[in-house]
Amino acid sequence: MRLNKFLLILFFPFFFISCEKDNGNGDDDPNLEPIILSGSQSSPLVLESLFNNPARVDYIVQGTWTINAAVTVDRGVRFMMTPGARIDIGSSGSFAAEGTADRPIYIEGEADARGYWDYIRFQSNNPNNIFDHCIISHGGGSSLSNRNGAIALVGNAQLSVSNSVIRESQRNGIIVTSTDNRLPVFENNTITGCEMFPIKIRPQQLSSIDVTTDFDSGNGFNKIEVDGTTVSTALAINKVSGPYLFTGTISLNGATEIEPGTYIEMGPGARIEVRSTGSLAIVGTANDPIVITGEQNAKGYWDFIYYNDTNSPNNIIQHADISYGGGSSLSSRNGMISARANTFLAMGNSSITNSMRYGITIGSGVNWENQGDIIFSGNELGDTND
Repeated sequence: MRLNKFLLILFFPFFFISCEKDNGNGDDDPNLEPIILSGSQSSPLVLESLFNNPARVDYIVQGTWTINAAVTVDRGVRFMMTPGARIDIGSSGSFAAEGTADRPIYIEGEADARGYWDYIRFQSNNPNNIFDHCIISHGGGSSLSNRNGAIALVGNAQLSVSNSVIRESQRNGIIVTSTDNRLPVFENNTITGCEMFPIKIRPQQLSSIDVTTDFDSGNGFNKIEVDGTTVSTALAINKVSGPYLFTGTISLNGATEIEPGTYIEMGPGARIEVRSTGSLAIVGTANDPIVITGEQNAKGYWDFIYYNDTNSPNNIIQHADISYGGGSSLSSRNGMISARANTFLAMGNSSITNSMRYGITIGSGVNWENQGDIIFSGNELGDTND
């Protein structure tokens, strides 16, 4: 039964009164068919499960379904996405899909094929944007740079994702495009079968993801891609279930701490710069060191970690293994780790290996504290230039 938008809006309340689902074990009404969702949704809407058979599709999304109001999805609802279908949550809308462990919400392609439908895009800074116990499959069909994932956040949107599965995306699993995007809750998820990255974020979202989300198997790249930008607030970089890939230049203007056990791969020419108002504590443990290395095991693959005019006592490197950097030829940054001007930097119990230039470059005016047990190896120009 295909309903146009006018009939859908006009008769939707009556539909749920007259065709309310039997919660017993009775058979489904053979004349009852899924509801088609398309066009613009401008009034609040609750989507209930229509059938006793949990395998039956409740709603079919055709074309672009634009949401400009509060939409709430009941547990057990099953959406079928047609070719190229999109769900677009506008700035005045919200989408709360909260299933349960025994009755998850499904959003999946009409066919079991990666990229069969495009994306679910959030433009809304509404705390009711929630995926909990959801299974989202076969999206990622769009090649647009800010929507090339099954789920995309743009502008100042926020989204909480928990206890959910994102799988079989033709591109990224979830892409967070803006420094203003937020992931208030992101835990206990599984992201797999994506042809690109399971998660692509900006540094501002690094504090949101932790080890409870599994993303390190079945994807084209089993790592979290983190694009370079400037971070002006305090930042915690949590240990996660696999590696991060840092790309571009990440500039730190606030206090930053990396959790023990974190594994960071640096992309070609990648840089971490610690500015005068910032600090960077790379503090692992003997049993859980921090690793910062090149995406490829090639000397000079990435550039440097650069402390510039930052006199914070929190600039500490302990129990860290740092390797395959030193790609910059800048005279003040020609070490894999470089410090200059009015900077404090302490280091111990770490390894600095396979830099294309110096392992560590210490400029004049730097308060350098060697805490011992630093292992140097394979640094082309020497271990230190102080």
